[in-house]
Amino acid sequence: MSLLWILILVLASSGAMFFGVQIAWSSSRLESSRIRPHMSRKVKGPKLYKRIGGNLVMSGALVFALTYGAGGWLIDDAQTFGPGSVLLAIAILLVYDFFYYLMHRFAFHGVGWLKKVHAVHHIVRAPTAIESLFLHPVETFLGQFLLTAVACVMGPLHPLTWGLILLVHSNLNIIVHAGLDIDAFGLRTLSALARKHATHHVSMRGGNFASLTPLWDMLFGTAE
Repeated sequence: MSLLWILILVLASSGAMFFGVQIAWSSSRLESSRIRPHMSRKVKGPKLYKRIGGNLVMSGALVFALTYGAGGWLIDDAQTFGPGSVLLAIAILLVYDFFYYLMHRFAFHGVGWLKKVHAVHHIVRAPTAIESLFLHPVETFLGQFLLTAVACVMGPLHPLTWGLILLVHSNLNIIVHAGLDIDAFGLRTLSALARKHATHHVSMRGGNFASLTPLWDMLFGTAE
């Protein structure tokens, strides 16, 4: 499968996850599973959807721009995809999450301009999947750039390895914003991540800074 089709399928899968999780939150059948019973949006209507739509387009464009822009630093078509590739993908995601933790904790929640950038995302106090894209465009760029940079340093990668990384990264970011706590086999771990991130959104003074795993918050004493 070509790199182009891998990227297209990853983005299509993420789009399906995005809308599917949002529909699930809105369903009356899962009303009792909502972490927060009601949405708490200070921004509504055209302003809300303009920002979300803009970030949806921007994040998709960044995937293509950064992937093809990185070239041989990121992708090596001559490699063979196998179990080692999956382990490498996991390692890259963990390293990314460590550096994202540092950026989130000390830059986005520190002092300075980037705190104001991140404050846009924290306008949402009770996130649902759609708010995973309620971001300042600078934050959208920094997150995707960081992931690509880590992959380049630890790569180059087989195209499927990069596709797997993008798929996990994108879908987990949607899931942690899901706003749902579903007590069912196979969903409890994902629900725990959603609960932790919902707690993080309550204020700019909380913990739970990591994006994909509670590991770094547990290690550095910022888990809530």
